[in-house]
Amino acid sequence: MPHAHHFLERLDRVTREQTEFALVLYRDHEAVKYVLQHVHLPEDAERVALSLADPKEGPFAIATRDGRFVTCLGAGMKHDLPVVPRPQTEALLAKVAEKRARKELAQRELRPDEEEGDLFHRIFSRGSRFAREDFLAISAFEPMLGLAPYEVMLDIALEVLKLRPAMAHGAYKVAIKGSNVKTFEKLDHLEWSLGHLPLLAGAADRFILDMILERVEKRPLSPMYPCVSNLGSTFFLRAAWFAARLGKAAIPTYRDTIAKHEDWMAVLEGAMGLGAIGLRHANTMNEVKRALHGWEAPPVEPGAVPTMAQSRMGATKAVLDFLEHAEERTEIFLKTGRDFCVTYGSGMPEGHPYRFTELEQVPDDLARTAALGFDGDMSVPQVQTFTICGLLAAARASAEDFMFKREANRAWFGQWSAEESLARLKRFAPKPQEATRAEAKPGRNDPCFCGSGKKYKKCHGGVNPPA
Repeated sequence: MPHAHHFLERLDRVTREQTEFALVLYRDHEAVKYVLQHVHLPEDAERVALSLADPKEGPFAIATRDGRFVTCLGAGMKHDLPVVPRPQTEALLAKVAEKRARKELAQRELRPDEEEGDLFHRIFSRGSRFAREDFLAISAFEPMLGLAPYEVMLDIALEVLKLRPAMAHGAYKVAIKGSNVKTFEKLDHLEWSLGHLPLLAGAADRFILDMILERVEKRPLSPMYPCVSNLGSTFFLRAAWFAARLGKAAIPTYRDTIAKHEDWMAVLEGAMGLGAIGLRHANTMNEVKRALHGWEAPPVEPGAVPTMAQSRMGATKAVLDFLEHAEERTEIFLKTGRDFCVTYGSGMPEGHPYRFTELEQVPDDLARTAALGFDGDMSVPQVQTFTICGLLAAARASAEDFMFKREANRAWFGQWSAEESLARLKRFAPKPQEATRAEAKPGRNDPCFCGSGKKYKKCHGGVNPPA
């Protein structure tokens, strides 16, 4: 390995700290390959300069495109190679370290009877109790999953569409009993997987996100319609997070979602998706605001069902209003998360780590997860307002922020019950009408109600009643 020896001999050109950083790179060939695969290099570039300090003046570690080290150039030494700035290299090395930590977690998470592939099935079997540890362990294998999480989500959405309508029809009358608990459990797991899979899909590398966007553009559905069709606040916020991950290139797709879809859920998803993109990528904010402007319609009459034009206007104006007051509305959102944590922990014994008596005791990350993970009914206007207030938190979140740690799940929620699934099912069921009593009619021989003085049978109760 003559290049490697030459590189090591030239390290006397740099400082001790720069030498240590260069040796970290030299000793970790896989990490350097990852860095070089995730930076933009000219196609004809056979070598690259990895900056050890200043990106213009150097010094530089010179490596081949496949990660083999060649030499080290001291500060001020000239070259004509493409440069990878040190901060960019350090950020990518941090990603490598995170991926390795997740793989170690995945190995610790495996039960004796499980193989690595079995971890993926937890998405479909743990419902709302799917924990942060589960997600992190599965995400260790994300490079091997490719488009699978997104495509599987679309397939499961079809299953839900087949199963849910029949169950929802009698949701206000059904009694939970042994014979139907398994059906409720199946529906619950399918619905929640529609919330977990977007997080896994959105955590992928950029080239996978670009492939997803290509597929989205060819489908009649809005990008995350399968997710938001669960009608829960956390599902809308997960969809917004996904939009933020897609970034600037997705703005036309979400603008078209608002313009072309005839379902208020898709329209709200489109507006929130645009808002999330602007909040995560500041350089897109002006374009996002232009896409949200101009949707006009007459006001909704009290008690009337909004038209689609009114839904478009309402959704876009609500998001625009949030963008103007994002920081203060986010504080309200997170305070609600603290309220949830106090409520969830109220039944815990004194001194339990998940018992809080004051809002100030709740850690910030726990409050954020409680608010982001809340499954409120989006057909309720107050829940829609609350959810839009979570746009900034969702746009800047990590995927795992939407899930509690396993110990919090166990302490606060315990085992799943069919009542949870039934409560969500009622969102899709027609509301029961209050029974109304018909007014009692007069007897045939009673005086007629019209005051004519005739018997009812000879007046309005007769064969030819008067007009």
